[in-house]
Amino acid sequence: MAQITVQDVYNGAKYDVMSAAMAEYLKDGRPSEYDERMWVDMLLVKHALIAAEKMRQEGDTVVGMTDDVSPSFYVRWDNENA
Repeated sequence: MAQITVQDVYNGAKYDVMSAAMAEYLKDGRPSEYDERMWVDMLLVKHALIAAEKMRQEGDTVVGMTDDVSPSFYVRWDNENA
């Protein structure tokens, strides 16, 4: 069981979502109905979900993410943006 940063999930040796997605893209290409950026985004989601399942199986967790803090600096939950 390990605590891993989001950066390590995407670029670290254990899960390396970014490399897995790009390797699949370079190996298989993309369907003609998708533009390049959309297909890469879809592959990133696919490999992030695969990594999340591996993390669940191994008991690993992501450090620094809690449910009470928005993951975006642009989201505010007060009435200023209403």
